[in-house]
Amino acid sequence: MHITRLSDALGAEVTGVDVSDIDDAEFAEIHAAFLDYQLLVFRDQTLDPEPHIEFSERFGPIETRPDRPFTLPGYPEVSVLSNRIVDGEPVGVISAGDFWHTDLSFGEIPCRATFLHALEVAEEGGDTEWSNIYTAYDTLSDDMKERIADLRCIHVFDRRRNRRAQVDKQFADKADEVYGVPVQDAVHPMVRHHPETGRKSLYISPRFVVGIEGMDDDEAQPLLDELFAHQIRPEFRYRHRWRQGDLLMWDNPCLIHIGRGNIKPPGIRHMHRTMVLGDRPH
Repeated sequence: MHITRLSDALGAEVTGVDVSDIDDAEFAEIHAAFLDYQLLVFRDQTLDPEPHIEFSERFGPIETRPDRPFTLPGYPEVSVLSNRIVDGEPVGVISAGDFWHTDLSFGEIPCRATFLHALEVAEEGGDTEWSNIYTAYDTLSDDMKERIADLRCIHVFDRRRNRRAQVDKQFADKADEVYGVPVQDAVHPMVRHHPETGRKSLYISPRFVVGIEGMDDDEAQPLLDELFAHQIRPEFRYRHRWRQGDLLMWDNPCLIHIGRGNIKPPGIRHMHRTMVLGDRPH
């Protein structure tokens, strides 16, 4: 196994390992690298759903819900992200991750790690970009750190309640069905402590955060806009150009990400995703 840093901001490439066949020592090395680099890129992985699920479960319980659209038949743990159209219908979520976010922060127990496996990639477009919210917090002024230290933010699932996120065009004609599911709002600390490293991160995102608990919008929204802009400074970011066989895993308590889209026809981007739950943010 070889682990090589990808950028100054975050991320490492892992080669010489098959994640479907790792021993305890290799897993310990992968886990340590995950904490060090926040995002790992495993090259040249050939994964059926079962080993994809089994590798994910080594990091925690996989999140599933019965109403999730576009799961793999027989595998509710695996979501399909794809721009392929068959008989006029999409076979997966086309524009997943089209706003900066950290996965499942609208839940009481958000996502800890996400695992995304590239089965097909387009020649042009379909990149994903991450930003390091450890660094975003670390580089705030002392005055700002003091101002936000005890603030708690309101995270919502329903895009229709978020002025910063539009309803996905794919679901425009069934928005009530997709976004009207009974998901209770979550309230999480704006400054989150990582469950393993203890480091602080600026745990917000424009996709899910719509307000600050106990603060009028006249004050809250300008503060959020300032912090959202700070989170994605270029020096905090890594942009990934996918290769077929890539398996990426990333640490949601300390990263936000966005799907860049712009796939040039007739390119196909077809991927399988699992998400592992973590702990209640504190």
